[in-house]
Amino acid sequence: MRVFVVTGHYGSGKSEFSVNLALVLRSREQSVALADVDVVNPYFRSREQRALLEHHGIRVIGNTMGVDRGVDIPAVSADVYGPLTDGTTTTVIDAGGDPVGARLLGSFRRLIPLNETEVLCVVNALRPSTRAVDGVIEQIQGIETASGLRISGLVNNTHLLEHTEVEQVLAGDLLCGAVTEQTGIPVRYVAAVKPVIDALPDDVAGERITIGMHLRDAWMLTAKEA
Repeated sequence: MRVFVVTGHYGSGKSEFSVNLALVLRSREQSVALADVDVVNPYFRSREQRALLEHHGIRVIGNTMGVDRGVDIPAVSADVYGPLTDGTTTTVIDAGGDPVGARLLGSFRRLIPLNETEVLCVVNALRPSTRAVDGVIEQIQGIETASGLRISGLVNNTHLLEHTEVEQVLAGDLLCGAVTEQTGIPVRYVAAVKPVIDALPDDVAGERITIGMHLRDAWMLTAKEA
C-alpha cells in the first residue's frame, strides 16, 4: 500500500499512531510524507512533530498558514495533493474521525488511489464510545458515511498512555476480533509502548508498532511553558 489514511475518534491515539507509523514506513521506503488534515482537534496534532519527522526524512504537510502548534486553523494545505498523485510517495494521512473531519477527508477522495490505499480505524477499547462492539461499528459507519471511503483495517491502540498494561491491550484484541467477526474488517496493527509490545503473546492480531509518545511529551512541555 502507498497511502495510509488514519482515522479515529478523539482519545483513540490516532495522531500518535500516525507519527509512529510514518517513522516505521520511512525505515522501509525512500519517500514518505505525513499529511495532517485533522482540522478539528486542537490538541496532539501530528504536524507538531515536524522537527522529529523531517529529521528522519519525512515530509510534513499541515495547514495553509504554516502554523503548527496551538492554533486551530480549519484549512488544509493544497500541498497534500502532491504526494497523493505523484505515484511514488508513501503517504500517511492523519484525518479526523468525527463527522466534520471525515467530510473533509471525503472532499479529496477523488485524489486518493483507492487500489493503493489502506483506510485504518484506530480503536482504543478504554474509551467510553468504543468499549463495546456496537460503539466501534457505529464509529466505522459514521466515518464511512461522511468520507465516502471504506474502512479496510483496524488498529488496536488500546492504551492508558505510559500506564498501559498487557491485559488492557489483550482486551482490545478481543474487542477488535469481535468487530472483525461482524464486519469482516481485519486487524492490521496493534500498537503499544515497548514494554507492552515486547510482552504480548504471539497470537495477538496485527503487525506490531512500538509507540513512542512524541505528541504527549511535546504537549506537556508546551503546557508547562505557558
